[in-house]
Amino acid sequence: MERFTVEQDGFFGFLHLPERHVEAYSGKALIVLGGSEGNENIPRNLGARFAREGIAALGLCYWNVPGLPDELIEVSIEPIERAVAYLRQRGFDRVGIYGISKGGELALLAASLMPQITCVVAISPLACAMPGITGNKSLAGKGLSDRSSWTWRGEPVPCARGGGRLPYLGIIRRIVTERQLDMRFVYERIVERAPKEAWIAVERINGPVLLASPSHDAMWPSDEACRIVEQRLAKHAHPFEITRRSYEYASHILVPMETPSLKLFRVERAHPEACRQSREDAFTQTLAFLARW
Repeated sequence: MERFTVEQDGFFGFLHLPERHVEAYSGKALIVLGGSEGNENIPRNLGARFAREGIAALGLCYWNVPGLPDELIEVSIEPIERAVAYLRQRGFDRVGIYGISKGGELALLAASLMPQITCVVAISPLACAMPGITGNKSLAGKGLSDRSSWTWRGEPVPCARGGGRLPYLGIIRRIVTERQLDMRFVYERIVERAPKEAWIAVERINGPVLLASPSHDAMWPSDEACRIVEQRLAKHAHPFEITRRSYEYASHILVPMETPSLKLFRVERAHPEACRQSREDAFTQTLAFLARW
């Protein structure tokens, strides 16, 4: 594993080179983004998993690490551009991007802005640029900013409107009545009010797109977002493969990793083995999709 820092390289991440040669992945590299937790867990561990399967993976952190913002507010997208350029310099002629949750939103957005990204895998994403998130610790210390999550070329990316504290009473009420972390209602309201310019221009993506989500996402409406992205791509006659996968027994955390956060969701506690199989199938489908790319 090679490590990169913002100070020295212009981006913060971990390059995992393939442990074995797989012809279908020759010349390909995948940028791997985690979610709003902003730690190294997914970039390091899921990136390493991709490398074990034969594809080079650059796990990239985009906030809450040295050299990057300590809140998920107006985070620059340019480090992804620099990471893509680095991978091209290393000899990878095709660079794709994979993101889960907030990273899925960012993956779609970055690919819509950078034609040099030629493949997208978005897991449990949203389809519009969202407002930033204040705070960087526990849920109780977080809120929604009135500013964008992202900037591009020094300007805030147009976003849906948030602003203010999270509705903790509503969230707690749902934890008690639904017996799970359910924040979908918060984000549904934000998405419903999103201005036209906040919706990601996914039709600009220069390659195939794979979308995967639970059939009902309790964290935010990624299932509906995936349908919207699929429909928008079809409406614009997107000339590349469009694949959408939906999983009945799955939670928002649709990655092949075990984490205590899974138990926050009722479906994971009620159907742990089926949910594990869904996570693994989503990963298997991703590998097959990347082989076709």
